[in-house]
Amino acid sequence: MTKDGRKIGNPYQVAGVWYYPKDDPAYDETGYASWYGTEFHGKKTANGEVFDMNTLSAAHKTLPLPSYVKVTNLENNRTMVIRVNDRGPFVSGRIIDISRRGAQLLGFHAQGLTKVRVQVSDEYGNPLSTGRALSEGPREAAPAQVASNDVLMEESLDAPAGEPLPAAPVATSPVRTPAPVVASSASGGHFVQIGAFSDRSGAEAQARKLESIGEQAEIEPVDAGGRRLWRVRIGPFSLKDMADSVLSKVVSNGFFDARVMSR
Repeated sequence: MTKDGRKIGNPYQVAGVWYYPKDDPAYDETGYASWYGTEFHGKKTANGEVFDMNTLSAAHKTLPLPSYVKVTNLENNRTMVIRVNDRGPFVSGRIIDISRRGAQLLGFHAQGLTKVRVQVSDEYGNPLSTGRALSEGPREAAPAQVASNDVLMEESLDAPAGEPLPAAPVATSPVRTPAPVVASSASGGHFVQIGAFSDRSGAEAQARKLESIGEQAEIEPVDAGGRRLWRVRIGPFSLKDMADSVLSKVVSNGFFDARVMSR
């Protein structure tokens, strides 16, 4: 167990090979990433969570559980922070196994394998080589992360989950934008939907966090299942590539349930 309560675990053997889990804040390795999905969907991970192929997660052979890693696809330079909560992949030459959603956003879902750089980080992508614990808050000027229990996603409002969503390089220089506004539903185009919230104050809080990374969000009231929800979206965009670029940016800044919606 690490000082901040993360599980390291005992040495273990798979297919005749021994693995030795350890806390390694300076971990930085280049190798191949694969992805996993349907076969393990709904099953328990190594730290007891339930694997969901439509969320961002990963498996690693030795890092503490959970850990955060900054994964860079070296074939297209797309970068994303992903939470490690499982063990694997137990295949020679592969250093990380990523959920289907992560593979879609990193742009290697179709080919199944890609060369990556994996660096241990905190949940904001900051390096841990200085010894900072994952449980500490972000460095000054780091954008706020969306807690998973802040977001209420209503599948009835969305397109089917799990369709391949290409990502684009993440924009790194925030630009200040006007305050978020309540907007009526726009027809046509593509949107990046952050989530749907049961109360407006929660939606407004997420819109303010988006503004801090240079993205203006619309807050739109919708009725679903006999109740009022407040939907937070960015857009519309005339081109899906533009929406995909913004999706990659917001996911890398902690909005892990975001997705592109098209009309």
